[in-house]
Amino acid sequence: MNEPLPQAAPEPVEDQPTAPAAAPGGANPWVWAWALLIAVLASGGALVQVRFAGVQHELQALKQRDEEIAALHTSDLAERQALQQRLDATVRRTEQLEQQLTVLAGRDISADAELRRLREEHVLAEVDELLTLAGSQLQLARDSTAAIIALSSADARLARLPRPQFFALREALARDIERLRRAPIPDMAGIAIRLDRLVQGVDSWHLLADPTRHLAPPPPRTLTDILPVSGLGRVGREIGDTLRDLVRIRTAEAPDSLLLPPDQYQLVREHVRVRLLTARQSMLAHNQVLFRTDLTDSQILINRYFDSSDPLVGAALTQIKTLEAAVVDAPMPALDDSLAALRAARPSIP
Repeated sequence: MNEPLPQAAPEPVEDQPTAPAAAPGGANPWVWAWALLIAVLASGGALVQVRFAGVQHELQALKQRDEEIAALHTSDLAERQALQQRLDATVRRTEQLEQQLTVLAGRDISADAELRRLREEHVLAEVDELLTLAGSQLQLARDSTAAIIALSSADARLARLPRPQFFALREALARDIERLRRAPIPDMAGIAIRLDRLVQGVDSWHLLADPTRHLAPPPPRTLTDILPVSGLGRVGREIGDTLRDLVRIRTAEAPDSLLLPPDQYQLVREHVRVRLLTARQSMLAHNQVLFRTDLTDSQILINRYFDSSDPLVGAALTQIKTLEAAVVDAPMPALDDSLAALRAARPSIP
């Protein structure tokens, strides 16, 4: 057998820096390019995979958020439906309440109108009563002050109803009040007091036939009585003074009044008292003729049976003469304007 020839051992190669040998046709740079491209593609794939994983995570988060939003939307829809139902119920209830309020308002308006009408009728009835009272005071008592008070009260009641229909009535009341204030007012109270004092003083007057009465003082001496005279004259004067103190001669209009028995003294006093009371009644009745007639009769009785020299009797006669000049029948104005305005105001009440 042919044995292989021993090959020569390779010579040791010295370590030298390897220089890239240029491959024939430029094959070595393409390898490196492909390797770099593969590395870039691998890096890009890794990055794409990482980015894809992040996108998937974000998509899952967005999906979960969409589910939560959908749940919230569902609950919102349910709440909106419940709220809409409540609103619909509230609207229906409001409409019912508005209808009820409309009905009640109509009832209240009619009730207020009826109440206002009743109140006005009541006030006019009060005014009618006050006018009637004022007219009776003028016709019977001739008391214009009481009539003015009644008319003022009627005007005050009408002032609480400020309606144009009552303005004419208030104006009529004001005219009648002013007319009454200008009317003459007899002093009825003063006349009644004077007559009552005369009636009470009858028992203290002295009668002509009463022997216990106090005689009037003698007339004052004249100048001739004071001058000194001779003896006979002085004696005559003393005798005359003595006789004057013992006997006094008086003139009486009715001599029979001096012969009045004591048991009739009280009858005469009662007769005078009755005449004075009758004059008082005539004064209250505003009868001027009877009033003066009764006072004249009283004056005649006093002059006939009573001592006019008595100061009390003289003062009574003077008082009676003053009362004869008093007016107890002053004309009072009528309330025709107010009554006519009241009748015109009644139909105006709705």
